[in-house]
Amino acid sequence: MSAAPRTASGGRSPSVSIVLATNRDSPYLEETLESVRAQTMQDWELLIVDNGVPHPERIEQLIEGDDRMSRIRIESSATAGVARNVGVSRTTADLITFLDDDDVWVPERLERHLHAHSTHPTSPATFSGYRHIDSEGRPFGNDWRSRQTDSAAILSGRADTPLGPTLVIRRHDFTAIGGFSSEIPILVDFELALRLALRGDFVYLDALLVGYRRHAANMTSTAPANALLRRRAMEDMVDRQRWAAAGRGDAEAAELFRERLERFRRSEARLAGTALFRFVKRRDYHHARSELAWGLSRAPITFMLTVATAPLAKARSLLRRRRRP
Repeated sequence: MSAAPRTASGGRSPSVSIVLATNRDSPYLEETLESVRAQTMQDWELLIVDNGVPHPERIEQLIEGDDRMSRIRIESSATAGVARNVGVSRTTADLITFLDDDDVWVPERLERHLHAHSTHPTSPATFSGYRHIDSEGRPFGNDWRSRQTDSAAILSGRADTPLGPTLVIRRHDFTAIGGFSSEIPILVDFELALRLALRGDFVYLDALLVGYRRHAANMTSTAPANALLRRRAMEDMVDRQRWAAAGRGDAEAAELFRERLERFRRSEARLAGTALFRFVKRRDYHHARSELAWGLSRAPITFMLTVATAPLAKARSLLRRRRRP
């Protein structure tokens, strides 16, 4: 096992601590680590938290000779939140960022975030846009961009919640909210960002600084069962934050979370309405019933309007395609 991360030259802490938690033999890890080594800002430390990697010797080979990179091993039953919290506790920089074992960074990512934090010293976090990449590293689909906004817009859902791997967080604020929730198995980044936004406004960097990889093995799979699981988990997380805010007497935050919950349910009801027809067409009546139950129980008016207009929308789409030369 590698030694704990070292401080930068002169005994001081590095500018940024990078925590990479993994429990698998990622075929993309070498590319991921090389994107860190290629950063224009080289004052960083990277700690790999191994919570069950089958062949850890490969990790040792990949980080050998780079004193800024190290590995620790913890219990394999640890959730991603626990693994990342352990990683933070074993690093030292005032700024923290998290890296998945299959994502990549553009070379100027750390430099740009460090500059943003220096010019906004009270902000709990900075974040950026990201690009979807496939298993071969090729960009695909739509890039994700946001806008500078206040934390109220994020909490209420009027602005998208930043993706966890795009965040660079002040250690003080991370510690103040207790880090990641240890009991949550999925969407830990989303839940952390909600609580972090209660600390203040994030600073947005309008650039695509992260390559966010989508492939069959990762947790953002769009398989129906996984999509339903994520939907229920996200609803529970927002609702939990709503009643927690109400319980501590923060009426403003409770109202923002209530607004977000209603907005989320309407949005998901529209998706459920369109998915219903797709599953029926495939004779996948199990998932069709799940979509029906969700829509009718959460936002019935929105759901029924979507169901009523979906055939017409489909017909219009087909007509537009036929008219194209």
